[in-house]
Amino acid sequence: MSNPWIKFKALLAPGAKQIVTVASVGADGTSIVTVRDGSQIRVAGDSVAAGEKAIIQDGKIMSKAPSLPMLSVEV
Repeated sequence: MSNPWIKFKALLAPGAKQIVTVASVGADGTSIVTVRDGSQIRVAGDSVAAGEKAIIQDGKIMSKAPSLPMLSVEV
């Protein structure tokens, strides 16, 4: 018998990914990151060093991101 909740969750899209800059890494396994608008949030994960770019999703650091220039285009 299959679990209907697991089937339902499979239909939902995962949370949005963001590129952030790691401001500081805490000893408790969390990091303070700066998002594109300049605000800072605390996320789970300490695998990326301070000053480097990271990809976050659902409040967690997923991986290190390349440090490429950002370009914003308004349409």
